[in-house]
Amino acid sequence: MSDMNKNTSVLFCIFAIYLLLAILAIMGVIYGATNSVGELSSELFLASLVILGVVLICSCVSWQIYSPNRSASVDSAKLDAILEAMQMSENAKRILFRDRELALIRKTIQDDIESGDFHAALVLCDQMSNVFGAVEEAEDMRTRVQEIIHQHHEERIRDEMQQLSKLLDAHQWVEAYQYAAKMRRLYPESPLLHDLEQRIASVRTEYGHQLEERFLQAAKNDDIETSMALLRELDGYLTPEEARRFRDTANSVITTYRESLGARFKMAISEHRWRDANEFGEELIRQFPNTKMAIEVADMLETIQVRAVEDETAS
Repeated sequence: MSDMNKNTSVLFCIFAIYLLLAILAIMGVIYGATNSVGELSSELFLASLVILGVVLICSCVSWQIYSPNRSASVDSAKLDAILEAMQMSENAKRILFRDRELALIRKTIQDDIESGDFHAALVLCDQMSNVFGAVEEAEDMRTRVQEIIHQHHEERIRDEMQQLSKLLDAHQWVEAYQYAAKMRRLYPESPLLHDLEQRIASVRTEYGHQLEERFLQAAKNDDIETSMALLRELDGYLTPEEARRFRDTANSVITTYRESLGARFKMAISEHRWRDANEFGEELIRQFPNTKMAIEVADMLETIQVRAVEDETAS
């Protein structure tokens, strides 16, 4: 508004000057035409006429330059209206473009579902309900997304359960419990994981019972090597109370195995099978380190190893 007043003042001053010059030029034309100034009348007439023409031309030019301010005020009003529209509140714009934004949200939710970005789809369902008031439609879409998530999780959990079964078949119990804990963190609400740790414990207990039966059968058949191997593995499954049930059988197996190992050690020495004697001796020391037999074997082992190297060199 101040710029418009300033332009109006400038235009008024210019036209005042042009008006004064025009009056003077008209007076000069009149005096020149009436020969009021004698010999200079013709020159005055011509000069005044030229000045009058220049004033008229300049007046037209000035009007063309400053007259757009009228339309500029109209354009300024339109610009103010546009700015006011741009400054419209978010809620007003949301109401104005509600249908278009809802259509865009529907499409975006579908795109998120297809790309597997289920969390983003649920966030948009909340926005559809809370911001646009489409509660029923938002609830239907949320239910659809959650069903897809549930199906997706079930497929992945079934694949993960196959990996867990491999760990159980390999009797890797610690790794199985760790894997189960990871699945709990990933799918905390899945019903497929109910009693998962109990399942691992049941499989482990069942395998322990199988070891017991195999150990007792091998001991009954005097299969000392198998009995001893099973006893070592069974040791990790028995509690102190459970171990008492096998104490007599285990002591018998251990004693028999130790005596058998000592007999094979002595037989290998007598037959000068130094390599076999070294292996039997190291096994005795490893299995029964605190026994008298192990101490005696340790004293002999260095000499046996020298003999074994000599035999290899000779051969």
